[in-house]
Amino acid sequence: MKCDAVIEKIKARVAAIDPNGPRKVLGVFQLNIKAADGVHEIIVDLKNLKVSDGKASGADVVINLSDEDFIAIGTKAISVHDAVTQGKVNMTGDEALFQALVDAI
Repeated sequence: MKCDAVIEKIKARVAAIDPNGPRKVLGVFQLNIKAADGVHEIIVDLKNLKVSDGKASGADVVINLSDEDFIAIGTKAISVHDAVTQGKVNMTGDEALFQALVDAI
């Protein structure tokens, strides 16, 4: 998948979070990234500070986007707001939590 480097950056950022410190975002996010070889499912669990492959049961927010759009957002070539406005990102679930994640990125 083209966006593996962006996922590694997310893993590093999550690993660097102090579990005892204040946190802006507490939620479980399911990323469904559509790539040339199929859909890759990534769980970003900001409650337990873990990032893993798989499908989260009961995710607070589910985010669907393409590999290319994920890279564009991850490298800040496009803002999350613009990606959502342009229909490049489809989100279901807790909109306030999604907005908190967007604000924290």
